[in-house]
Amino acid sequence: MLQTDSIIWRRSELLGKMSDYKFKNMVATGELQRIHKGIYTYRGSDEPDNDMVLVQQFFPQAIFSIFTAASYHDLTTVIPRKVQITLPSSGTRRFVLPDYPPIEIFFSSDRTMSLGAERVELEGQMVSIYNRERTVCDMFRYLDKTGLDTAIEVFKAYMADIRGRNIPMLMEYAKKLRVYKYISQYVEVTVG
Repeated sequence: MLQTDSIIWRRSELLGKMSDYKFKNMVATGELQRIHKGIYTYRGSDEPDNDMVLVQQFFPQAIFSIFTAASYHDLTTVIPRKVQITLPSSGTRRFVLPDYPPIEIFFSSDRTMSLGAERVELEGQMVSIYNRERTVCDMFRYLDKTGLDTAIEVFKAYMADIRGRNIPMLMEYAKKLRVYKYISQYVEVTVG
């Protein structure tokens, strides 16, 4: 009855697959456990070790960004205090955040939301995360949150990977995300 590849379910999703009576019965018997308001887990499911997998279950439309993406791509030595995600700016901004893991939400226009998004597999689950080029641009885009030193650290780590870097794509993203003046200066100094 329930997807075995899912870790958590929203009440509305469950009621779409079963009757209200069956839902209440499964909660009463402990087969479904409430982990947060309106969010349930199946008793037999293992909770993931990776916070990103859990957050993707809470917010399926989210894309991991900023420090979370930089850490995933090994571009920074900073360990993120919160899982940072980007959501579309259109739509509701009223969210029920879980107690754990701590989450920081950024918003992006529909025009730039999917720019640089890719799907990767973690613990057998697919999650959305920004690629290396988008991550570098976002570090400069949110300088007030990241700090110039950290943005430069991420940029240098990106440029040090000669085979993994894609400068034309980086420059294209920089133009679309309006950080071209920062990125172009650093690319010019680094590449020459």
